[in-house]
Amino acid sequence: MAADAVEELGFARVDIGRGRRRGHPEAVYCEGKTVAEVVAIARSLVGSGAENVLATRASDETLGALRAAFPGTVVHERARLAVLAPAARSGTGRVDVVCGRPEDEPAAEEAALVAEAMGSRVVRRYDAPVHDPAALPGWLGLGLGLGLGEQDAPAVFVVADGTGGALPTLVSGLVDRMVIALPTSAGGALPGRAALLSALNSCSPGVVAVNIDNGYGAGYSAHMINTPRAADAVMA
Repeated sequence: MAADAVEELGFARVDIGRGRRRGHPEAVYCEGKTVAEVVAIARSLVGSGAENVLATRASDETLGALRAAFPGTVVHERARLAVLAPAARSGTGRVDVVCGRPEDEPAAEEAALVAEAMGSRVVRRYDAPVHDPAALPGWLGLGLGLGLGEQDAPAVFVVADGTGGALPTLVSGLVDRMVIALPTSAGGALPGRAALLSALNSCSPGVVAVNIDNGYGAGYSAHMINTPRAADAVMA
């Protein structure tokens, strides 16, 4: 298949060549689309031979329709995400996904699932001591190895936080790896905006931010940092 292959559906141009160019197929962003449109786009991608096609921000109705249309689909209700044509990946490297509040877990889990679908090994750490920053070094294992040894240390952290947004900076100040800040809309009078501004103004070098609730972007970016030559391997 050509790397620039596109299928015209009338209401959408499906980039069925993206897997060849980027190492992972186009995802289906479900918000704002009808169930029929989502299923049609997904059918185009799966029909092109793509595996681990992600449908994100999906309603319960859309998740049910995808499960019915594509046998074997794996649905994750809390993350509002479905994996179509699922295929096992080796789980290379290590990405740690961190949050400290149950409200932040849906966005964190979206990031974790995306990185896993792309082929990264993911460690979920959803119990960060956000109300006791002094406990954070111990919770991290007093260093990057997290008690597992330097060889098994994470290549990158995704840190979801929807309150003041301090957690990504706190984590970054203790480790020598990139931290992707994932602001969530779960918390505060200005949902997500305070956390986003905090990440953008972080005083710790090595913190980068995705948009509010963009677990897909955080997981995708984390995988690329974790396996920087993954796309090159696909193009070879």
